[in-house]
Amino acid sequence: MPTDLLTLLRRDHMDVQQALTQLLDPAATTADRRLGLDGVRLGLTSHVEALGIVLARFEIVAALRGLVDAVRAAHLAQERALSALVSARPGSTTWRERAAHLRELVASHAEQEEAQLIVALRHHLPVELYARLAGAFATERLRQLSMLQPSTPVFIADYAAEARAS
Repeated sequence: MPTDLLTLLRRDHMDVQQALTQLLDPAATTADRRLGLDGVRLGLTSHVEALGIVLARFEIVAALRGLVDAVRAAHLAQERALSALVSARPGSTTWRERAAHLRELVASHAEQEEAQLIVALRHHLPVELYARLAGAFATERLRQLSMLQPSTPVFIADYAAEARAS
């Protein structure tokens, strides 16, 4: 049985949520935070771009337009929150607050996408078209990931502080 779009979206949501939770772990090192932040950035960006492209590529019925627009708005809010997080100093109070805010946005969005968008797509699209969405999403997500590069900013002061602490 082929993979369903819901399965793929849930995996993305869980992966990003888990990475954000690990970022907030008080025992995480600076290196852990940088690696985790890149994972969040790569996972979230590829998810947002792939789903946007796939939903635009397929002729989505007018009944879904408002819901698709709401999903896009939620993705934009997450991208803004991610940008704010990436620009903060890892481990700082501001950084922790921004990571927690992004985690809340992702959780809220996951509920919306999984409970509303998928149900509406299944209801309004022909079975064969809905079935093609998962493959199109998976392919586009991989394409998006292939175009991204790790780029978490490096703060030399963080490495110096860790070296002194060791």
